[in-house]
Formats: sequence, structure tokens, C-alpha cells
Amino acid sequence: MKARYCMQYAMAIALVGITAGGAQAVTQDFAGPVAGTVIAGALPQGGSAPGTYFPGITVFGSNNGGGPHSVIIFDSNNPPSHDLDLGTPNQDFAGPGVGVGGEIGAPYPNDVAHNNLLIVQENNVDADNNDIYDDPDDEAGGSVIDFLFDSPVDPTSITLIDIDNETASVALDGDTLNVVVNAADAGDNSKQDIDLSGNGGVACIRVTFSSSGAVAQLVYGVTTATENASWGDIKQLFR
Repeated sequence: MKARYCMQYAMAIALVGITAGGAQAVTQDFAGPVAGTVIAGALPQGGSAPGTYFPGITVFGSNNGGGPHSVIIFDSNNPPSHDLDLGTPNQDFAGPGVGVGGEIGAPYPNDVAHNNLLIVQENNVDADNNDIYDDPDDEAGGSVIDFLFDSPVDPTSITLIDIDNETASVALDGDTLNVVVNAADAGDNSKQDIDLSGNGGVACIRVTFSSSGAVAQLVYGVTTATENASWGDIKQLFR
């Protein structure tokens, strides 16, 4: 499945009247599923996952390198030997991660365990036919992950792992908002907490990787809202 376009989804906000109330802070990690679980997109044995595993968010993904259009779970506590650069934290902080970008003294030290990450899968291996990828591996040819929110949010930050010799961007889309924040080329096994604050009313966050990389968490505020029209009905148009 190809990634849905954030801007198309965000434009639907204009069709829904929302009365703001209080705000609630959310730190969205990806705990729960085992490594190789497909959160969104193509299942290895056919069919697709809907992207609705985590409350309040619908996830979509697109693979630009020829692999499956599958957003999956990567266990950064137990990375395979070919992907130690996605381990968290770095070995300098007693973790499994390997790479100079995450070491002590680096500009973007990988100093916290983030457990499950989201990646776009590179290969189609599922030898036991259980619809869980046997060998989680982030797509080296580039990918896109979209996060579509059930109601507009005020983002605070997003954490990316292993942006190394590549570009990565984070696009924020809303009714009247279209902001792009670029990640740094931070080195092997780096961890970046990218500041997204000051941008309210965001309907979708799109992360674009020119090569490999992973999303570790999102932090955002949710406004308690009263819908004057059916936001749920509008959202169904983009599923």
C-alpha cells in the first residue's frame, strides 16, 4: 500500500468544525507488538494491516527502495547483527547500539532505551508463514511513514534513530499549515529529538527517509474537542 498524502487528509479539517477544550500531553511509543509485526501495509502472506494498532493514530507507509510497503516493529533492545546501528541505547550507555554517532560526546548521543521502533521493511522473508517478518530490516532505498491523527494535535517532538549519510525530513500538515523540519545527518546509531513545537492544529506528520532510519517516538498535545460535524466520517475517506 502506498502512503496516503498528508495534505489531502489535513485539508479535511476545514470540513469539520472543532471547538477547543483542554489539552492532554501524549508520549506515543510503539510498545506491545513483537519484532516483525506489521503495523500498517502489506502482510507477507497477503492482505494488509490497517495501521490502527496505536490509539488515536492511523499509520501508513511507502517503500521507495523496491521492498514491501510495510511499516513494522523493530526491537531496538535486540537488534540483529546486520542492524546494530538501530540498537538503543548505544554501547557507550550499556546498550546494544553500535555507531560513532550515538557514542558519548557525539552531538546526538543515543543514551536512552527506546525499545520498539517503527521502520519500513526491506525484505519479504516470512519462512514460517505467520505473517510476521522474520528479519526486520530498515529499507536502505528510502521510505515514508505517515501518522494521521484522529483529531488535530500540537506536536512537541519526534525522535529518529540512525540518520547517517542521508537526509530525513518531517512534514507537518494541517488546515492552514505546511511546515517541513529537516533532520541532521547525525551519524551511525545517532538519536535525534527533533523540535516540532510552535505548530498547532496538525492533522498529519510525514517522515521521509532518503535511506534507512527509524522512528522511536512522538510527543504531542491533544486538545479535547467537540466536533460540530463528523470528523470520523471525514477520516474514513482517507482509509
